[in-house]
Amino acid sequence: MSVIRIISPTPGPTTTERILELLNSHNQGVTIKELSHTLNRPVSMVQRCLKLLIASGQVYSRLDDTERQLVYQLNRS
Repeated sequence: MSVIRIISPTPGPTTTERILELLNSHNQGVTIKELSHTLNRPVSMVQRCLKLLIASGQVYSRLDDTERQLVYQLNRS
């Protein structure tokens, strides 16, 4: 019978904090795919964090007409 071990989180910034840092350094915005790749996190985790950030008003999304995909940016107002 295999044993399931629960691991504890590693110290350091959370995924949400890292997303905010990245968005702060990219004024033109970042796609979810770019965030996922840069942070080495699954798209589903990044989506969950972005959903919370959008709900709190810290981040907004817009459709990039040339790329036909959503771009996420910090709400600087």
